[in-house]
Amino acid sequence: MQYRPHRYPTQFPVRLSTPSGPVECTVLDVNTTGARLASAGQLTRGEKVTFQVLNHKAVAIVRWVSGTRAGITFRPHLTDLQVDTLRYRRDKGNYHQHRAGGLHYREMR
Repeated sequence: MQYRPHRYPTQFPVRLSTPSGPVECTVLDVNTTGARLASAGQLTRGEKVTFQVLNHKAVAIVRWVSGTRAGITFRPHLTDLQVDTLRYRRDKGNYHQHRAGGLHYREMR
């Protein structure tokens, strides 16, 4: 059995371009090979989708759809910089704020 690489949790809003039109959804977790999306009920398995990350087009194939969730595989794979951008969107507003005691619980890579 082959395991997929770890996916990093996030909440990054994206606008997918699909053959049936644009779809607004949220990336729930991501790595260089794929991602899980929420609010993606209009997608169908096998569909080719695209969206922008750091002014570069990310191309993916929809692998599964279950209710309003979907899984995609990137073709070609994302770069580490693109994955980091998708990962840290959730923390963007609080990134430079210091918490009490100076302790930060950031996910280690």
